[in-house]
Amino acid sequence: MTYRIALLLRRLLAAILLCAMAAEGTAQPAAPAPPPPPPGFGVMVHYLPDRRSIADMNRFDVEAFAASLTEMRASYLILTLGQNNGQYIAPNAALEALCPASAHDRPPRDLPLEIGRALRSRGIALVLYLPFRAPQDDSYLMECLGDVSEQQPPPARFIANWSAVIRDWSDHYGGLARGWWFDGTYNTEGMSADNWSALCGAARSGAANRWLAFNAGEGPERFSTRVAPCQNLMAGEFMNPPARPVGQPSDLIFHVLTPLGASWGQPTAPRFTRAQVRGWIAEATARKGLFTLDLPLDGDFRFLPDHVALVRGATAPRCS
Repeated sequence: MTYRIALLLRRLLAAILLCAMAAEGTAQPAAPAPPPPPPGFGVMVHYLPDRRSIADMNRFDVEAFAASLTEMRASYLILTLGQNNGQYIAPNAALEALCPASAHDRPPRDLPLEIGRALRSRGIALVLYLPFRAPQDDSYLMECLGDVSEQQPPPARFIANWSAVIRDWSDHYGGLARGWWFDGTYNTEGMSADNWSALCGAARSGAANRWLAFNAGEGPERFSTRVAPCQNLMAGEFMNPPARPVGQPSDLIFHVLTPLGASWGQPTAPRFTRAQVRGWIAEATARKGLFTLDLPLDGDFRFLPDHVALVRGATAPRCS
């Protein structure tokens, strides 16, 4: 009952906020504090349940999950809130106020909140993953939020709506959310200063010094690209990173992100050696940056044993 009351209050506050934003416009966000020193090695998890499997979230063992990240000596986790199928792993009062028919797709459990608290107790930061655009495979949410294809410029109505959705999660997770990693920032043509102000302000809401990464695509020409005026972290997507990745000169925090399996979230054998991973971590550390491995989960939401063993070996302190 307490959870339902809290959710209803969040929906009411979100509706009030949406009305206020429409009436008064979007305020310019305050300048953020400098990002904290980056922590080095981290893990990304593409946990993307659909409507048929969302109930399985009740089986997710948060403590075992967090313990494995500690075992691998990860300093941060990039966790997907959702992607293109319209299914998210956490409630969002603004989204449900804007698009009421989507409310039944929300899970009965606030998994990111539980994970964030478990990570905080272990000194591990949480970074939230969300596409820059509405879920491209959900026609209801696309129309409701006012979006079009991610290859086309984002409409102003969509930016306003999506900023409200981001702000709800930003405020809800507060200091637990160390940053945001926005995927699919393929077309920002026509976005005004007010559009960016709304979106960047929403991403900073609740914690002004978050890491903010906006991904324009994979490879040497895009992994280090600055897409948004508030961006302070390279997106880093690099399927086959060289020993010393070189991008365009940038004042962004250095970052390389790559899957350990055959592709994102794929439960295959590791495609890198322990020495390669150790070398990339050392390179990122030397640049005061981050190196992130995308690791899949099995059917019981556990990391694969051979992946854990390889990462443990790569992150183990060297004997002097």
